Amino acid sequence: MALYRDMRRHRWAPGLMLLPSLAISACACGGDDQLAVSTFAPDPVTVTRDGATRKIETIGQLTSPPLDGSRFQFVYSTLEGSSTGSGVALTFSGRDPVTDDVVILTVAVPVALRSGTEYRVGETFTIEPTIDGDPRAIGPYALQRADQAAAAFSVSTYVFPPGQFNIGFRAVTSSGSILVVQREQGGVQLALNVTFTDANGKTAVVSGKVQARTQRYSQPCD
Repeated sequence: MALYRDMRRHRWAPGLMLLPSLAISACACGGDDQLAVSTFAPDPVTVTRDGATRKIETIGQLTSPPLDGSRFQFVYSTLEGSSTGSGVALTFSGRDPVTDDVVILTVAVPVALRSGTEYRVGETFTIEPTIDGDPRAIGPYALQRADQAAAAFSVSTYVFPPGQFNIGFRAVTSSGSILVVQREQGGVQLALNVTFTDANGKTAVVSGKVQARTQRYSQPCD
């Protein structure tokens, strides 16, 4: 079975939320091929919180611009096989299909990305939900330990006006594991089983598979 499904199907999946910083592609007439990184879940990620279980669909596309060129190139090169650096951070976001809350998950895993390797989640960090995107959400990440992963998780409501995110859940601790299910040049699939706890002691359990893959294409202009 192929590691990645038809990207056209995922690009048009219903009920998706794309943060603007991750969703804009550049158009070029001629010249070099355009590089991109697709981040998505082959099936909705399960989030259990406050006694309710939700299926969160997530898909995004990274390009430079708008993403900073050095951070984009780091992610692209890592997926292509580079092992330079400590860890690589990838973000997956979507909307709760019932409450319309914005769900943001960021995972940072060692750049080796060896198939079959399971990393315990040993540290928790914070990603701010913003329109422009938190720069820590994508790119290199300095892991505290080379044999462990790190994660960030939040649930918030976007209010406009005035155009702000009201955070209802933000993880301050986490535990669980991230498994490298499959790895090939240009892509990786991760299996998540992580429990997050906020400052009030409430928990959110996130499970499911997420993927990231590189893309190279020519996009014609009208």
